[in-house]
Amino acid sequence: MKLIYDLRLLTSQMHGMARYALELLRAMLDAEPELAVGALIRKPEHARFLPADPRVVAIAANVAPYGFSSQMNLPSMLRGLKPEIYHCPFYAPPARFNGPMVFTIHDLIHLRFPKDHGLRYRLFYLWFVAPAAKRAGAVFTPSKHSKQDLIELMGMPEGKIVITPNAAGEAFKPPVKGATPPAGLPARYVLGVGNPKRHKNLGALVQAHQQLRRNPPGGVEVPPLVVVGVGPGQADWAKPSDQLILLPSLEDSDLALAYGLARAVAVPSLYEGFGLPALEAMACAAPVLAANRASLPEVVGEAGLLVEPDAESLAQGLGNLLIDSALAQRLRQAGPGQAAKFSWARTAKTTLATYRQVAARWR
Repeated sequence: MKLIYDLRLLTSQMHGMARYALELLRAMLDAEPELAVGALIRKPEHARFLPADPRVVAIAANVAPYGFSSQMNLPSMLRGLKPEIYHCPFYAPPARFNGPMVFTIHDLIHLRFPKDHGLRYRLFYLWFVAPAAKRAGAVFTPSKHSKQDLIELMGMPEGKIVITPNAAGEAFKPPVKGATPPAGLPARYVLGVGNPKRHKNLGALVQAHQQLRRNPPGGVEVPPLVVVGVGPGQADWAKPSDQLILLPSLEDSDLALAYGLARAVAVPSLYEGFGLPALEAMACAAPVLAANRASLPEVVGEAGLLVEPDAESLAQGLGNLLIDSALAQRLRQAGPGQAAKFSWARTAKTTLATYRQVAARWR
């Protein structure tokens, strides 16, 4: 099968959608010996991110993934490449491409929280994403919750939507005995992972931690809060101190250690299309505290502590994990099993089957 796989979203910083796209590509190559991939990339140096596999060929496509230039120029390029299937693993497919196309919508954050994203994003969905969805043979999304959003907010037919969950990468596993935290982290800490955007709700986590510091539950020592993914000054709460450590990024191997050695990992998001940090933390045998919102309950299941996403509830939940060692240990033991319910191999199998179905309709 000749797949044109759109990786124009690759940059020097590996964000969530890029990680999804590359993990899925690796798993599909493992699952399908006959797969031939033309990978669209914007810059030659981005080829280093591609799997070292002779079945993958980089194709120069120096067209920004979002905006009018992509919508105008990409359809003719795709027609020339004659793919059996074209997959855009992010929400900016060419609305005017009349060919065998699938794409992925990870979430509808721009429509769920329109005031946070402005008119430009809503118009982009109206003018490009919605028409592309009508032309596409299938639309992938990572959770039951995000599927319901596609039906409710975009009026997408249920039969067109295919759920393809994310999964934790190979680096995310319980730490070995005697492991120590990555450089820059104290011996004891609680952990949050995300970005400065409002829906990540990390400001409420900071407030919850401050409440616990003022009123420690049962007199227990409350360790510092470490937030990965936010730098100093990137949010009004992002003011580093001896009790708030901010790390803009960590390599996967260090992030896995940070998860696994944390006293607790908090995922307080108001909205997630999936909630990969929660899954990664569970894969690393961390006790997880998560908001009972959006897709997080279906990802966390019974292997995490679910609470309301306000500061008081987060403080209470975090306090429970710090003082109740039996609860924390139970969640540590349950996490890897819950994480194992999600695998890139299964998602690749579903994706490839959908490719075949869509391609067959164009023959």
